Amino acid sequence: MSKTQTPPPPAAPARLQKARALDGEDKAVRRADILAAARALFITDSRQLPSAAQIAQAAGLAKGTVYLYFKTKEEIFVALLAEDFAGLLQAVQEAFAAPASPALALAHFVDGFVAYLDARPELLRLDAMAYSVLEQNLSDAQLRQFKMDLVQGLTRVGATLEAALQLPAGRGVSLLMRSYALTRGLWQTLDYPPQLRSLLSEPVFAPIRPDFRQELRAALAEYWRGALST
Repeated sequence: MSKTQTPPPPAAPARLQKARALDGEDKAVRRADILAAARALFITDSRQLPSAAQIAQAAGLAKGTVYLYFKTKEEIFVALLAEDFAGLLQAVQEAFAAPASPALALAHFVDGFVAYLDARPELLRLDAMAYSVLEQNLSDAQLRQFKMDLVQGLTRVGATLEAALQLPAGRGVSLLMRSYALTRGLWQTLDYPPQLRSLLSEPVFAPIRPDFRQELRAALAEYWRGALST
């Protein structure tokens, strides 16, 4: 005898399915609004994180609504940092994706890299806060996912770089990591607090206050030319 099979549950009515889809879209839009508000507030004062209440007000939401999407304000800014890292890697991917000579690909990379940092002035500041502030308020699962996403992005873009420049496996990720370490170190060296900037505006201090963007362009180009010649 054949076993009696339980019939599948009936499909939800089309109207209910549509309502659920819209509900999901609304949640995505609301989450994006929270992130956009947090980003705008942080850009106006990047020395400290705005409160959840400030973010909620800027997004036109109740404070409790923000906590439906993010458990802590630090989680909000880790999400922003993850978005910015993903965008930076995408800019690098695009620089090396199109067929070009190594010299032209390098020029595209430097242009795209610096332009992206110009468009995301909060990235390096948030990154400077990551270890000491932001990541301290994540669960182990959240922190692991944040790092895993970064590793996967680096690996993917590193492979594109290796294919474009005919490099051995693993070399692309190494170049990217060292380039970012160079960027972070240069930025921290030249990130003078406001009161010190006023003092250093005197011409005599010019050697220790070069333009960050110009220095970054030169440093990246010199590093990559040397790295690719070995």
